[in-house]
Amino acid sequence: MKEQIESKLCESLKGRVKFNSTRYRGSHDEVGRSWVTFDNEIIHDFCTVKLRYKYNTTANMLREETNSLDWRAPEQKKGYYEACRIAGKEMEFQGIHNQFEFYKAIEEYLNLSIDEAMRSTNPIIRSISWFDKRLGKRRLIRIEEESNIIVIKFRNFRLEAEGLIDE
Repeated sequence: MKEQIESKLCESLKGRVKFNSTRYRGSHDEVGRSWVTFDNEIIHDFCTVKLRYKYNTTANMLREETNSLDWRAPEQKKGYYEACRIAGKEMEFQGIHNQFEFYKAIEEYLNLSIDEAMRSTNPIIRSISWFDKRLGKRRLIRIEEESNIIVIKFRNFRLEAEGLIDE
């Protein structure tokens, strides 16, 4: 998959952007992380452990604030699960995803046209599409601004590499 995704990179990013992945076989569930580098600097990390930690921390904080700590108690059940939903939305907003979401997005991306990739509801797919050689300079300039943190980050790296914005 690494070769396939890197073969779709535009000329200005070839050799500068790398897609990486590892698994922590010694961990209890053998999860790991994936990351993307630009000029050997990590620009985004898709770490399963980080996602779980931040998600659980956020959900637990929300549960404490609403006194919804026990999912078995009927009066707390709704608040308990609402905290999970809000924590999930917050992870999405912050651009925190796990390595399996990254793998799934790449797999899907490799089978999409550039138009489908740019319109995808998946922010990881939209992010990767900014690095695609099928996306020309004229089109880069015309694309509307985005609110997703990962998409903005990848967009700015591409525009900078093409000399369309300053650092």
